[in-house]
Amino acid sequence: MSFIRMIVVAVALLLTSSAFADPTQLKVVTAKSTASYHLVHKMHKVDATSKKVDGKAILTDGKAQVMIRIPVDSFDSDNVNRDAHMKETVEAATYPTIELKAVGPAATPASFPSTVKSTFKVQLVFHGVKQLFDAPVEITWTSATEVSATTSFKISLDGYKVERPSLMFIKVDDELVLDAKLLFTP
Repeated sequence: MSFIRMIVVAVALLLTSSAFADPTQLKVVTAKSTASYHLVHKMHKVDATSKKVDGKAILTDGKAQVMIRIPVDSFDSDNVNRDAHMKETVEAATYPTIELKAVGPAATPASFPSTVKSTFKVQLVFHGVKQLFDAPVEITWTSATEVSATTSFKISLDGYKVERPSLMFIKVDDELVLDAKLLFTP
């Protein structure tokens, strides 16, 4: 093998290894992550939070692939009767989890801490219905090994084929706001 050919092969290997960096896998720190929903009824507002968020993210080439699962029965509004009625309404026994998959930019910054606002493509499976949409995400890198992500987006209960609960013959608004505050580490 000629000297020039060896140099060409060596350069090609270096370029290939840097262009396709090893993916970094992070997982959700359940103890420090939450998901909440907010509903409005003419007579009151309902807020419920889950502290049982599970998931992971894979970072490759400046992009993130995220997968999150939340047990439907883990949302707590501090009202046992309301929570039982919501579990019945969203058919938690038939559709036990909310699943979110998202893809978006997430390049590791040159210095820490660093915060970036972005838009991710999201696939949300809720009540057996899958929908695609864009969602805003704020990513904060506290270090090269600790990343937090927050998002808030609206969905339509009718769009997910959920029979809206009612009180005194008045249904809750169709709009449900879902917030997530997630911490990821290796």
